[in-house]
Amino acid sequence: MRLLFAARAIDRMAGGVERMIITIMNAMVARGHDVELITWDVEGAKAFYAMDPRIVWHRLNIGDPMVKADLSMVVKRATTVRALLSKRRPDVIVAFQDGPFRALWSYCIGLGIPVIAAERNAPTRFEHTRQGARRSFIVFNAFRFAKSVVVQCEGYRHGYPSYLHKHIVTIPNPVPPAVLRAQPECADKAGRYRVLSVGRLSYQKNPECLIDAFGQVADGFPKWDLVILGDGELREKLEDKIAALSLSDRILLPGTVSDPNPHYANAHLFCLASRWEGFPNALAEAQAHGLPAIGFADCAGTNELIDTKKNGLLAQGNGDCASLASALATLMRDPSLRSRMGSSARDLTETFAPDGIMDRWESLFARSAKRQ
Repeated sequence: MRLLFAARAIDRMAGGVERMIITIMNAMVARGHDVELITWDVEGAKAFYAMDPRIVWHRLNIGDPMVKADLSMVVKRATTVRALLSKRRPDVIVAFQDGPFRALWSYCIGLGIPVIAAERNAPTRFEHTRQGARRSFIVFNAFRFAKSVVVQCEGYRHGYPSYLHKHIVTIPNPVPPAVLRAQPECADKAGRYRVLSVGRLSYQKNPECLIDAFGQVADGFPKWDLVILGDGELREKLEDKIAALSLSDRILLPGTVSDPNPHYANAHLFCLASRWEGFPNALAEAQAHGLPAIGFADCAGTNELIDTKKNGLLAQGNGDCASLASALATLMRDPSLRSRMGSSARDLTETFAPDGIMDRWESLFARSAKRQ
Protein backbone atom coordinates (compact mmCIF):
# COMPACT_ATOMS: atom_id res chain seq x y z
CA MET A 1 0.00 0.00 0.00
CA ARG A 2 0.98 3.60 -0.48
CA LEU A 3 0.39 5.39 2.81
CA LEU A 4 0.48 9.13 3.31
CA PHE A 5 0.80 10.46 6.86
CA ALA A 6 0.06 14.07 7.71
CA ALA A 7 0.96 16.27 10.68
CA ARG A 8 1.15 19.99 11.19
CA ALA A 9 4.85 20.05 12.07
CA ILE A 10 7.56 17.77 13.44
CA ASP A 11 10.64 19.97 13.03
CA ARG A 12 12.88 19.18 16.05
CA MET A 13 9.80 18.41 18.15
CA ALA A 14 10.25 15.84 20.90
CA GLY A 15 6.59 15.30 21.80
CA GLY A 16 4.45 12.20 21.91
CA VAL A 17 2.63 12.93 18.64
CA GLU A 18 5.86 13.34 16.71
CA ARG A 19 7.36 10.24 18.24
CA MET A 20 4.31 8.11 17.52
CA ILE A 21 3.81 9.15 13.91
CA ILE A 22 7.47 8.36 13.18
CA THR A 23 7.23 5.03 15.04
CA ILE A 24 4.22 3.94 12.99
CA MET A 25 5.75 5.13 9.69
CA ASN A 26 9.00 3.30 10.40
CA ALA A 27 7.08 0.11 11.17
CA MET A 28 5.03 0.34 7.97
CA VAL A 29 8.16 0.87 5.86
CA ALA A 30 9.72 -2.18 7.52
CA ARG A 31 6.61 -4.15 6.53
CA GLY A 32 7.07 -3.27 2.87
CA HIS A 33 4.69 -0.35 2.40
CA ASP A 34 5.48 2.88 0.54
CA VAL A 35 5.27 5.63 3.13
CA GLU A 36 5.19 9.38 2.64
CA LEU A 37 4.81 12.24 5.10
CA ILE A 38 3.43 15.71 4.54
CA THR A 39 3.86 18.52 7.07
CA TRP A 40 3.58 22.29 7.10
CA ASP A 41 7.28 22.50 8.00
CA VAL A 42 9.78 24.78 6.30
CA GLU A 43 12.46 23.48 3.98
CA GLY A 44 15.35 22.04 5.99
CA ALA A 45 13.17 20.86 8.87
CA LYS A 46 14.61 17.89 10.75
CA ALA A 47 12.93 15.22 12.85
CA PHE A 48 13.97 14.86 16.49
CA TYR A 49 13.34 11.11 16.37
CA ALA A 50 15.07 8.76 13.92
CA MET A 51 13.08 8.45 10.70
CA ASP A 52 13.63 5.66 8.17
CA PRO A 53 15.38 7.21 5.13
CA ARG A 54 12.96 5.41 2.80
CA ILE A 55 10.13 7.68 4.02
CA VAL A 56 9.48 10.50 1.54
CA TRP A 57 8.96 13.71 3.51
CA HIS A 58 7.09 16.53 1.76
CA ARG A 59 7.75 19.80 3.62
CA LEU A 60 5.20 22.32 2.37
CA ASN A 61 7.40 25.32 3.16
CA ILE A 62 4.42 27.67 2.85
CA GLY A 63 4.32 29.98 5.86
CA ASP A 64 5.07 29.26 9.50
CA PRO A 65 3.24 26.11 10.72
CA MET A 66 2.97 27.63 14.20
CA VAL A 67 1.16 30.77 13.02
CA LYS A 68 -2.46 30.78 11.90
CA ALA A 69 -2.52 31.09 8.11
CA ASP A 70 -4.40 33.86 6.31
CA LEU A 71 -6.76 33.10 3.43
CA SER A 72 -4.17 33.47 0.69
CA MET A 73 -1.83 31.06 2.44
CA VAL A 74 -4.62 28.53 3.00
CA VAL A 75 -5.43 28.65 -0.73
CA LYS A 76 -1.79 28.21 -1.65
CA ARG A 77 -1.41 25.26 0.69
CA ALA A 78 -4.62 23.67 -0.58
CA THR A 79 -3.55 24.02 -4.21
CA THR A 80 -0.11 22.60 -3.52
CA VAL A 81 -1.34 19.65 -1.47
CA ARG A 82 -4.13 18.77 -3.90
CA ALA A 83 -1.65 18.68 -6.78
CA LEU A 84 0.61 16.44 -4.71
CA LEU A 85 -2.24 14.09 -3.83
CA SER A 86 -3.39 13.91 -7.45
CA LYS A 87 0.11 12.92 -8.48
CA ARG A 88 1.01 10.52 -5.67
CA ARG A 89 -2.44 8.88 -5.32
CA PRO A 90 -2.02 7.34 -1.86
CA ASP A 91 -4.28 4.44 -0.95
CA VAL A 92 -4.90 5.93 2.50
CA ILE A 93 -4.20 9.24 4.23
CA VAL A 94 -3.63 9.20 7.99
CA ALA A 95 -3.92 12.69 9.51
CA PHE A 96 -2.67 13.13 13.05
CA GLN A 97 -4.84 15.46 15.14
CA ASP A 98 -8.00 17.26 14.14
CA GLY A 99 -6.49 20.32 12.42
CA PRO A 100 -4.45 18.37 9.84
CA PHE A 101 -7.41 16.02 9.37
CA ARG A 102 -9.77 18.85 8.42
CA ALA A 103 -7.16 20.30 6.08
CA LEU A 104 -6.30 17.04 4.30
CA TRP A 105 -9.91 15.94 4.00
CA SER A 106 -10.91 19.24 2.40
CA TYR A 107 -7.88 19.26 0.08
CA CYS A 108 -8.73 15.86 -1.40
CA ILE A 109 -12.50 16.20 -1.86
CA GLY A 110 -13.46 14.39 -5.06
CA LEU A 111 -10.21 12.41 -5.32
CA GLY A 112 -11.67 9.31 -3.69
CA ILE A 113 -8.88 8.96 -1.14
CA PRO A 114 -10.00 7.72 2.30
CA VAL A 115 -8.77 9.85 5.20
CA ILE A 116 -8.28 8.46 8.70
CA ALA A 117 -8.32 10.87 11.65
CA ALA A 118 -5.73 9.82 14.24
CA GLU A 119 -6.87 11.64 17.38
CA ARG A 120 -4.12 12.01 19.97
CA ASN A 121 -6.06 13.44 22.88
CA ALA A 122 -8.98 12.46 25.05
CA PRO A 123 -12.31 14.13 24.21
CA THR A 124 -12.33 15.53 27.76
CA ARG A 125 -9.60 18.00 26.79
CA PHE A 126 -12.30 20.43 25.72
CA GLU A 127 -13.36 20.75 29.35
CA HIS A 128 -10.04 22.45 30.08
CA THR A 129 -10.00 25.08 27.34
CA ARG A 130 -11.73 28.45 27.00
CA GLN A 131 -13.41 27.58 23.68
CA GLY A 132 -14.22 24.05 24.72
CA ALA A 133 -17.86 23.70 23.62
CA ARG A 134 -17.38 25.58 20.36
CA ARG A 135 -14.19 23.72 19.57
CA SER A 136 -15.64 20.30 20.31
CA PHE A 137 -18.61 21.04 18.04
CA ILE A 138 -16.26 21.80 15.15
CA VAL A 139 -13.99 18.82 15.77
CA PHE A 140 -16.72 16.26 16.31
CA ASN A 141 -18.71 17.28 13.26
CA ALA A 142 -15.62 17.26 11.05
CA PHE A 143 -14.95 13.69 12.13
CA ARG A 144 -18.22 12.66 10.47
CA PHE A 145 -16.26 12.66 7.21
CA ALA A 146 -13.40 10.46 8.41
CA LYS A 147 -13.08 6.92 7.15
CA SER A 148 -12.23 6.05 10.75
CA VAL A 149 -11.40 7.97 13.92
CA VAL A 150 -8.58 6.30 15.84
CA VAL A 151 -8.60 6.82 19.60
CA GLN A 152 -6.05 5.43 22.02
CA CYS A 153 -8.25 4.18 24.86
CA GLU A 154 -11.58 2.37 24.58
CA GLY A 155 -12.98 4.47 27.40
CA TYR A 156 -12.86 7.51 25.12
CA ARG A 157 -15.55 6.15 22.78
CA HIS A 158 -18.42 7.37 24.94
CA GLY A 159 -16.89 10.82 25.21
CA TYR A 160 -17.83 11.34 21.57
CA PRO A 161 -21.34 11.91 20.18
CA SER A 162 -23.22 8.72 19.35
CA TYR A 163 -23.14 9.53 15.63
CA LEU A 164 -19.36 8.98 15.68
CA HIS A 165 -19.30 5.68 17.53
CA LYS A 166 -19.42 3.57 14.36
CA HIS A 167 -16.37 5.42 13.03
CA ILE A 168 -14.23 4.94 16.13
CA VAL A 169 -11.42 2.39 16.23
CA THR A 170 -9.33 1.93 19.37
CA ILE A 171 -5.59 1.42 18.88
CA PRO A 172 -3.36 2.17 21.86
CA ASN A 173 0.23 3.25 21.42
CA PRO A 174 2.93 0.59 21.31
CA VAL A 175 5.14 0.26 24.37
CA PRO A 176 8.48 -1.48 23.75
CA PRO A 177 9.61 -3.92 26.43
CA ALA A 178 12.12 -2.32 28.76
CA VAL A 179 15.69 -3.58 28.59
CA LEU A 180 16.51 -1.99 31.92
CA ARG A 181 14.51 -2.52 35.09
CA ALA A 182 13.96 -0.10 37.93
CA GLN A 183 14.43 -1.09 41.55
CA PRO A 184 11.85 1.15 43.22
CA GLU A 185 12.56 -0.27 46.69
CA CYS A 186 16.34 0.34 46.67
CA ALA A 187 18.14 3.64 47.16
CA ASP A 188 20.77 4.63 44.60
CA LYS A 189 24.51 4.52 45.32
CA ALA A 190 24.31 7.89 47.04
CA GLY A 191 21.50 6.66 49.28
CA ARG A 192 18.86 8.81 47.56
CA TYR A 193 15.49 8.21 45.92
CA ARG A 194 13.90 9.88 42.93
CA VAL A 195 10.37 10.81 41.83
CA LEU A 196 10.42 11.05 38.03
CA SER A 197 8.04 12.83 35.66
CA VAL A 198 8.37 13.11 31.89
CA GLY A 199 6.41 15.57 29.80
CA ARG A 200 6.26 18.99 28.26
CA LEU A 201 6.37 21.89 30.71
CA SER A 202 2.90 23.01 29.70
CA TYR A 203 -0.61 23.69 30.95
CA GLN A 204 -1.80 20.21 29.94
CA LYS A 205 0.91 18.38 31.88
CA ASN A 206 0.43 20.61 34.95
CA PRO A 207 3.98 20.37 36.39
CA GLU A 208 3.16 23.25 38.77
CA CYS A 209 0.87 20.97 40.73
CA LEU A 210 3.51 18.25 40.94
CA ILE A 211 6.08 20.74 42.22
CA ASP A 212 3.62 22.08 44.79
CA ALA A 213 2.77 18.55 45.92
CA PHE A 214 6.41 17.57 46.26
CA GLY A 215 7.04 20.78 48.16
CA GLN A 216 4.37 19.78 50.68
CA VAL A 217 6.12 16.49 51.52
CA ALA A 218 9.78 17.37 50.90
CA ASP A 219 10.66 18.10 54.53
CA GLY A 220 9.36 14.71 55.62
CA PHE A 221 11.40 12.87 53.00
CA PRO A 222 14.84 14.51 52.91
CA LYS A 223 16.38 11.67 50.87
CA TRP A 224 13.98 12.15 47.96
CA ASP A 225 14.38 14.34 44.86
CA LEU A 226 12.04 15.24 42.01
CA VAL A 227 13.22 15.16 38.38
CA ILE A 228 10.98 16.46 35.57
CA LEU A 229 12.25 15.70 32.06
CA GLY A 230 10.97 17.93 29.27
CA ASP A 231 10.85 21.53 28.22
CA GLY A 232 8.24 24.11 27.38
CA GLU A 233 6.71 27.51 27.90
CA LEU A 234 6.39 27.16 31.69
CA ARG A 235 10.10 26.65 32.39
CA GLU A 236 10.83 30.13 33.73
CA LYS A 237 7.71 30.15 35.91
CA LEU A 238 8.58 26.72 37.31
CA GLU A 239 12.16 27.72 38.04
CA ASP A 240 10.88 30.69 40.02
CA LYS A 241 8.49 28.45 41.96
CA ILE A 242 11.27 25.97 42.77
CA ALA A 243 13.51 28.79 43.98
CA ALA A 244 10.70 30.19 46.15
CA LEU A 245 10.34 26.75 47.78
CA SER A 246 14.12 26.67 48.43
CA LEU A 247 14.27 23.30 46.65
CA SER A 248 16.57 24.10 43.72
CA ASP A 249 18.94 21.32 44.83
CA ARG A 250 16.14 18.74 45.00
CA ILE A 251 13.75 19.61 42.15
CA LEU A 252 15.57 19.34 38.84
CA LEU A 253 14.49 20.33 35.32
CA PRO A 254 17.16 18.79 33.04
CA GLY A 255 15.21 19.51 29.84
CA THR A 256 14.47 17.13 26.97
CA VAL A 257 16.56 13.98 26.61
CA SER A 258 16.86 11.75 23.55
CA ASP A 259 16.85 8.55 25.60
CA PRO A 260 14.76 8.59 28.79
CA ASN A 261 15.23 4.86 29.49
CA PRO A 262 18.17 5.25 31.93
CA HIS A 263 16.11 7.83 33.82
CA TYR A 264 13.23 5.36 34.21
CA ALA A 265 15.61 2.66 35.39
CA ASN A 266 17.20 4.96 37.98
CA ALA A 267 13.91 6.27 39.38
CA HIS A 268 11.89 4.91 42.29
CA LEU A 269 8.46 6.37 41.61
CA PHE A 270 6.76 7.95 38.60
CA CYS A 271 4.20 10.76 38.76
CA LEU A 272 2.18 12.40 36.00
CA ALA A 273 0.05 15.35 37.13
CA SER A 274 -1.61 15.96 33.75
CA ARG A 275 -5.03 17.52 33.39
CA TRP A 276 -5.74 15.23 30.43
CA GLU A 277 -3.86 12.82 28.17
CA GLY A 278 -4.35 10.88 24.98
CA PHE A 279 -2.24 7.84 25.60
CA PRO A 280 0.36 8.79 28.23
CA ASN A 281 3.47 7.28 26.62
CA ALA A 282 5.77 8.32 29.44
CA LEU A 283 3.52 6.69 32.02
CA ALA A 284 3.35 3.43 30.06
CA GLU A 285 7.12 3.41 29.56
CA ALA A 286 7.69 4.00 33.26
CA GLN A 287 5.41 1.06 34.01
CA ALA A 288 7.31 -1.11 31.53
CA HIS A 289 10.45 -0.39 33.55
CA GLY A 290 8.73 -1.54 36.73
CA LEU A 291 7.89 1.79 38.31
CA PRO A 292 4.77 2.33 40.41
CA ALA A 293 2.91 5.42 39.23
CA ILE A 294 0.74 8.22 40.53
CA GLY A 295 -1.72 10.42 38.64
CA PHE A 296 -5.18 11.96 38.98
CA ALA A 297 -8.35 9.86 39.04
CA ASP A 298 -10.15 12.35 36.79
CA CYS A 299 -7.36 12.60 34.21
CA ALA A 300 -8.41 10.82 31.02
CA GLY A 301 -5.72 8.44 29.82
CA THR A 302 -3.91 8.30 33.14
CA ASN A 303 -6.88 6.61 34.77
CA GLU A 304 -6.88 4.03 31.97
CA LEU A 305 -3.35 2.84 32.81
CA ILE A 306 -3.15 3.21 36.58
CA ASP A 307 -5.15 0.56 38.41
CA THR A 308 -5.20 2.22 41.80
CA LYS A 309 -3.78 0.20 44.69
CA LYS A 310 -2.54 -2.41 42.17
CA ASN A 311 0.12 -0.74 40.01
CA GLY A 312 -0.03 2.74 41.50
CA LEU A 313 -2.29 5.30 43.12
CA LEU A 314 -4.86 7.69 41.69
CA ALA A 315 -5.10 10.93 43.63
CA GLN A 316 -8.57 12.41 44.01
CA GLY A 317 -9.96 14.76 41.39
CA ASN A 318 -7.88 16.59 38.83
CA GLY A 319 -5.33 19.18 39.93
CA ASP A 320 -5.81 18.66 43.66
CA CYS A 321 -2.24 19.20 44.90
CA ALA A 322 -2.98 18.14 48.48
CA SER A 323 -4.40 14.82 47.28
CA LEU A 324 -1.39 14.33 45.03
CA ALA A 325 0.96 15.07 47.93
CA SER A 326 -0.81 12.46 50.05
CA ALA A 327 -0.41 9.83 47.32
CA LEU A 328 3.28 10.70 46.93
CA ALA A 329 3.86 10.34 50.67
CA THR A 330 2.11 6.96 50.77
CA LEU A 331 4.49 5.45 48.24
CA MET A 332 7.60 7.38 49.25
CA ARG A 333 7.44 5.91 52.76
CA ASP A 334 6.76 2.29 51.74
CA PRO A 335 9.49 0.51 49.69
CA SER A 336 7.73 -2.88 49.71
CA LEU A 337 4.55 -1.31 48.32
CA ARG A 338 6.57 0.38 45.57
CA SER A 339 8.18 -2.93 44.69
CA ARG A 340 4.88 -4.82 44.54
CA MET A 341 3.13 -2.15 42.47
CA GLY A 342 6.12 -1.88 40.14
CA SER A 343 5.95 -5.59 39.39
CA SER A 344 2.23 -5.31 38.59
CA ALA A 345 2.96 -2.36 36.31
CA ARG A 346 5.30 -4.46 34.16
CA ASP A 347 2.56 -7.04 33.62
CA LEU A 348 0.14 -4.42 32.26
CA THR A 349 2.45 -3.25 29.48
CA GLU A 350 2.39 -6.66 27.77
CA THR A 351 -0.97 -5.51 26.37
CA PHE A 352 0.84 -2.89 24.31
CA ALA A 353 3.44 -5.09 22.58
CA PRO A 354 4.59 -3.21 19.43
CA ASP A 355 4.05 -6.01 16.90
CA GLY A 356 0.44 -6.48 17.91
CA ILE A 357 -0.27 -2.74 17.83
CA MET A 358 1.26 -2.41 14.37
CA ASP A 359 -0.84 -5.35 13.17
CA ARG A 360 -3.93 -3.38 14.15
CA TRP A 361 -2.77 -0.29 12.27
CA GLU A 362 -1.91 -2.32 9.19
CA SER A 363 -5.29 -4.04 9.27
CA LEU A 364 -7.05 -0.68 9.51
CA PHE A 365 -5.10 0.63 6.51
CA ALA A 366 -5.99 -2.44 4.46
CA ARG A 367 -9.71 -2.11 5.28
CA SER A 368 -9.70 1.62 4.57
CA ALA A 369 -7.94 1.22 1.22
CA LYS A 370 -10.84 -0.81 -0.16
CA ARG A 371 -12.53 2.14 -1.78
CA GLN A 372 -16.25 2.05 -2.33
